Amino acid sequence: MRAEPELYKDKIEIALDGRQVFYLFFGGAVLACLVFVLGVMVGRRVEARAHVDRGAATSAARDPLAALDDLDASSRDDMSFRTQLAGGKAATSEVDQAVAAIEKSRAAARSEVGAKDKAAAKVSDEDESDDAEQDAAAKQAADEKKAAEAAKKAEKAEKDKAKKAAEAAKVAEAAKAVPDDDGRFTLQLSSFQERDDAESFQADMKATGYKAYLVEAEVEGKGTWFRVRYGTYDSYQAAIDAKDEFERKVQKIAYVTRL
Repeated sequence: MRAEPELYKDKIEIALDGRQVFYLFFGGAVLACLVFVLGVMVGRRVEARAHVDRGAATSAARDPLAALDDLDASSRDDMSFRTQLAGGKAATSEVDQAVAAIEKSRAAARSEVGAKDKAAAKVSDEDESDDAEQDAAAKQAADEKKAAEAAKKAEKAEKDKAKKAAEAAKVAEAAKAVPDDDGRFTLQLSSFQERDDAESFQADMKATGYKAYLVEAEVEGKGTWFRVRYGTYDSYQAAIDAKDEFERKVQKIAYVTRL
């Protein structure tokens, strides 16, 4: 009776050959590698997300573009992993908030820069207006100076013209007073009340090649005069010719007078 139940018992024997053992070992190793890689990826995502959360505020203040780049990179990584696990809605909302904060910071920075540019432009316009006023004042002063100099030159020219006219009138009167007959004549170049002035003028005439000489004369009511004369001529016409030559070379007026 005892032998009958033992007949119904199945003997289970497991026999594995070398190939099956290798497959089992290889599959276990691949599974362990996948678990390790998955753990590393999850750890990196968690660490990157924590780093972005800590530096979002300060990064946006220091460099909004860099913070946006970091956030976009982390968002793309999160979407690749977290979207598969949680549908990606939470990551997308956080990214939008961070982007909005960065855009707001950038807009504030732009407005501040624009205000500074406007202030600088206003200061530059004021400086340019001041420079223009100074240039106009300097130009007006230069024009007034030129006008004054021109007036002085015109006045001097008028005086020289009047002096020459007076000297020419004197020459004409002297020519009328001298008789047109034979006699001895000379050229009177100038006359002075001071002897030193007469001698200085005489030296100048000698320097030009004319041997002038001094004649002291007493003029009634005027005292002593020192006359500077040149040459001796036997006729009035010869004296006139000498006078013309002298005036042409020396550019000074001479008078013909009788000795």
